[in-house]
Amino acid sequence: MRGELGEWLRGFVFEGGFLARYPYYAHVIAGLDAVRDPSVERMAVSFRRVPGRGGRFFLHVNVEAVAREPQFVRGLLLHEVHHVVLGHLTHPKYFGVAHPELLSMAMEASANEYVDEALPSPLLWEHFREVGFRARQSTMERYELLVAARADGEEPRPSRPSRTLDPHDWVNEATAPAGGVEHARQVITRARDEGEGDAKRMEVGVPRLAGKTPDQLLLELVGTDRAPAKRVDWRRALQDLVAQGRAPHSTWARPSRRFPAQVGVAPGRTFRSRAVPRSTLLVAIDTSASMSRPELEEIARQLRPIAELARVVVAECDVEVRRVYPFRGTLSAVMGRGGTDLRPVLDARFLRARGADGVVYFTDGEGPAPEVAPSVPVLWVLTKDGPPPVTWGRTVRFGAR
Repeated sequence: MRGELGEWLRGFVFEGGFLARYPYYAHVIAGLDAVRDPSVERMAVSFRRVPGRGGRFFLHVNVEAVAREPQFVRGLLLHEVHHVVLGHLTHPKYFGVAHPELLSMAMEASANEYVDEALPSPLLWEHFREVGFRARQSTMERYELLVAARADGEEPRPSRPSRTLDPHDWVNEATAPAGGVEHARQVITRARDEGEGDAKRMEVGVPRLAGKTPDQLLLELVGTDRAPAKRVDWRRALQDLVAQGRAPHSTWARPSRRFPAQVGVAPGRTFRSRAVPRSTLLVAIDTSASMSRPELEEIARQLRPIAELARVVVAECDVEVRRVYPFRGTLSAVMGRGGTDLRPVLDARFLRARGADGVVYFTDGEGPAPEVAPSVPVLWVLTKDGPPPVTWGRTVRFGAR
């Protein structure tokens, strides 16, 4: 940050209470070039190519407007940081869309999520529940819901009076700026590295959102808004697991309809008498050092649509089960990362205790595995090109459909 405005902004984020609660945010803001811009209502961000300097993010500030409404400064800064971190200004998927005005609404809802500071009449995801908006959806998921509503003849509108806080001029561009994704990555990486010490010092006593500090939520946003880089036919696999729960089973309590004369020899078949509840899917994640961090982030992106269809329970394991918890939309700091043993998660007692109807195991397959299949179906999702660890269960590759 340069000039008088840059000095004021640096003082605001580093010398006041802002740093105490938002250390990583403060360092992202420090990576932006602040410029006076009376043409914006309050604040805005942009990305431009600068001769001799590559790409730069600019923070546009209407100084007079901000001075009249100081109560909104914190919230506006968080909002603009979210635009940068979520890739709204730089990722190719946000350019050349058919309905830029709907994309702008989706971006606004995502940029305002987790902002626990005052904002002037913000547009929130809760305002679009009727079209299917839910917490932790990606920007593109929300955009597609808005497009679907329009296709059905229902023009999407927020349920409460609200407005976009800044212009999203980039949504009208046909192509993404060259080098934008890489520069965004550099800004975020630098902020994470430089802010780590501040974050550790400030974390104690910081108010939390969804049980986490604002900075923990910010780090989880990094990369989660991208569509999965590798596709796995999760929905089909899940349908198979649920279908197995509803499949007919053999019983000696009724005669076989195909062989009615062979009572006591051929069993009959029947369906479960009660409705099958929402399935519980146990997702085992091999957290050993043999799996990379990008692979772990990719798993989180793949799980989000599945959590809408089943109860998803995550088990982190290396040579033993380290942690078990319900999936909440992201995978933050996983525990373990030692050797690999595929047996503990598939132990019959462990599966019964979790009420698992099926297991999806993310692993490279390099470790000892049970010789006998468990009583529930297992889907092996192999992240490497090696052979399957067992001869039973269904096996798919991370990039296969």
